[in-house]
Amino acid sequence: MKNVRSGKYAIRDFISSSPHYWPMLDRSFKNLFFGLILFLPGQYLASIDLPGTPSYLAQIKVSWTPMVVGGICIIFGCIGFAIGLMGTFRKRENAIDLKISAQGLTVRGGHRIPWDSISHVTSIQYYNRAAIQAMWDRADLNCAFVVHLKEPLEIPRIKTKDGVPQLKVNLFRYPAVDYKPLYEWASAEFERRRIPVDKIRKTKET
Repeated sequence: MKNVRSGKYAIRDFISSSPHYWPMLDRSFKNLFFGLILFLPGQYLASIDLPGTPSYLAQIKVSWTPMVVGGICIIFGCIGFAIGLMGTFRKRENAIDLKISAQGLTVRGGHRIPWDSISHVTSIQYYNRAAIQAMWDRADLNCAFVVHLKEPLEIPRIKTKDGVPQLKVNLFRYPAVDYKPLYEWASAEFERRRIPVDKIRKTKET
């Protein structure tokens, strides 16, 4: 595989490292902090009768709204922190998301997929239009490949859909400014090897 140059250095493969998850951990801490600021006062207000709010509906809006919003932020913060923390512990073969060579693909766990085992590939570009984007980061690549196989292979995480075995390769946490050229090169490499590539867009509302 040739090097794909982006920025100040050449990137060869999609191999996860701890710095890729630091922005996610930072957002998770902010969600937790913001959630606690809203949730705890909201919980207190919900437990007392608010002066000047004779309407029960008005009391719900004043007290329960910040508590619910804060609770949602806390949940997303905990989920993001758990995912980010697990990501920082990925090492060696487990850190590999996608490597492309003359023989085929190497995916997480060091498992190999020969070129002639691939029937076609789906390239997915995710986008987010949610009003509150708790875990979304526009600076991330937010892409994935779904590799459709001609036959089952003994690789974990392979799923069968409509009778076709397939493996999804998520490439979410990579900085787009550095890894988008590599993603585009990988898509072109599939087509160069006469493997059809379907390009689609999907929403990811988190």
